[in-house]
Amino acid sequence: MRVMLEIQTGPYAGQKITLEPGRSVRVGRASRADVAFPDDQHMSGVHFVLECDDANCVLRDFGSSNGTMVNGRRVNSALLNHGDMLMAGETTFFVRTVEEPAKAAAPAVAVPVEATPQDRLVNLLRKDFQPLYAILDGAREPSVLKVLVESGAERQSLFEGAPGAQLAHFAPYLVGLTSDSPLIETLARQAWGKSWGIFLTCELPLHEMRKHFRHFLTVKTAEGQAYFRFYDPRVLRLFLPTCLPKEIDAIFGPVKYYLMEDEKPDVLLRFSNAGRGVGRKALPLAPAKSP
Repeated sequence: MRVMLEIQTGPYAGQKITLEPGRSVRVGRASRADVAFPDDQHMSGVHFVLECDDANCVLRDFGSSNGTMVNGRRVNSALLNHGDMLMAGETTFFVRTVEEPAKAAAPAVAVPVEATPQDRLVNLLRKDFQPLYAILDGAREPSVLKVLVESGAERQSLFEGAPGAQLAHFAPYLVGLTSDSPLIETLARQAWGKSWGIFLTCELPLHEMRKHFRHFLTVKTAEGQAYFRFYDPRVLRLFLPTCLPKEIDAIFGPVKYYLMEDEKPDVLLRFSNAGRGVGRKALPLAPAKSP
């Protein structure tokens, strides 16, 4: 088994560390570490140690000041698995393991089946709603960041800076979804009906869309400011119909459609800026019942 750490956040985002079996690797800020991150001021001199063999890879915290997190939980030691997320200082690592390829199985015989609501959703998102984005809520579903990293889809957290790095597992992520993206089917099968987030269509590039949505992360209340989880479909499908035309203009901006699950997930809700308020259309995903 070969283990690789892909750096997701922090000053060294995009770099990769390959771990060889039988070797101990020290990770930290100081030059005495085998892999050093001198620009991460929240990482200890030697923050954690990785020990890998042919079957397993074990992480051990090296008495760090700020602790080592695995999947959002502080640990002294942990057996690492594919898809785990590590955090030390401001740097987040994604664990990727590569096994020996298994022997190919005999091809299965295709059996025709009736299209499901998920099939219809995938077809609509690929053909009728492009260019397509999603905003997915890491606080709602712990596996969101893992799913996004494994997909390779273009994405950006709506949070930023050191606090954003600390909250990488719980952040909302803006994701670009091309018509051929496998992530569309993954989200239709795994996330639809579970309030992972919303879809939307817009012609602007992802970094411009991120600027737009960051305006809505907080709202003023009588007590001060509070987070506004507008990307929760349970919130947005109730909020939009209550908005005044000026509020609709602001929250839509360059967005053509907001798309989300209804309370019953066999219906796709499509919201648009109708000029004098919000337009709402329910698109059934379940097949029509025979009379």
